[in-house]
Amino acid sequence: MIRSMTGYGSAELEKDGQRLVAEIRSVNHRYCEVSIRAPRLVALFEDQIRQLIQERFSRGKFNLSITWAGVGEQGEVLKLNEAVADRYVALLAELKSRYGLAGEPDVHTIAALPDIFTWEHTALSDEQTWALVKEVVNRACDSLTAMKEREGEALWRDLEARLDIIRRQLARVAERAPLRPLEAKEKMLARLEPLLGEVQMDPARLAQEIAMLADRLDCTEECVRLSAHLDHFKTLIEGPELAGRKLNFLLQEFNREANTIGSKANDASIQHAVIVMKEEIERLREQVQNVE
Repeated sequence: MIRSMTGYGSAELEKDGQRLVAEIRSVNHRYCEVSIRAPRLVALFEDQIRQLIQERFSRGKFNLSITWAGVGEQGEVLKLNEAVADRYVALLAELKSRYGLAGEPDVHTIAALPDIFTWEHTALSDEQTWALVKEVVNRACDSLTAMKEREGEALWRDLEARLDIIRRQLARVAERAPLRPLEAKEKMLARLEPLLGEVQMDPARLAQEIAMLADRLDCTEECVRLSAHLDHFKTLIEGPELAGRKLNFLLQEFNREANTIGSKANDASIQHAVIVMKEEIERLREQVQNVE
């Protein structure tokens, strides 16, 4: 089954009051290119993250965004300074009692006081940090893969429909093509007879000319090759391999064979079938640009 190159995935992970969020987006690209936006603590692992994504996807431009709520740029964790908070509350109560003040201190007042919160360095080691980052990135990639596969299924149905149209037109060509040499022979004889009159034609020379004409009109080989390419294309889009590059190459062969059939045919009905085939081949090419 094929996969689309466009998609979106996200994942969340919480541990000890810390919340790690990863979002990844992908768009069409010839190669696998990864851009990462993350806190400095996570940026230490950019090479490993990039390798992780490139191992899972073969083509596309990926933008990964990672946020770590409750963690500073250097990996610090924001915590309540309980000793300072207790002292503030006690002093406010003393102030109220001593001077007979009305009202009670609320959370907004206390939270705005200096040094109520403090940054403490996390106890996580590099190995623990990487384990968390790896897990959340893998989950986001799983989410992205699911979306790419859903879009890939829609692409697959469209590609199958267009392959069927090309096959029908190719069958018309294959049915019509064997009749062309005979028709060309009859047309050539009909033109020669009035010109030659009573002059006898050399049978060997005539046979040679007819054979050359039949060879120029014969497109059986191209029809067989195009049919084989269609079978290969169908096998690739139904198989497990990510074959976007191979599909692109096959479409070049589609075009080559269709052009040769059109140039050899010299027949209106075959030319019409070739035009329809080339139109569908172009639509296939546009869709394959989004296949991983």
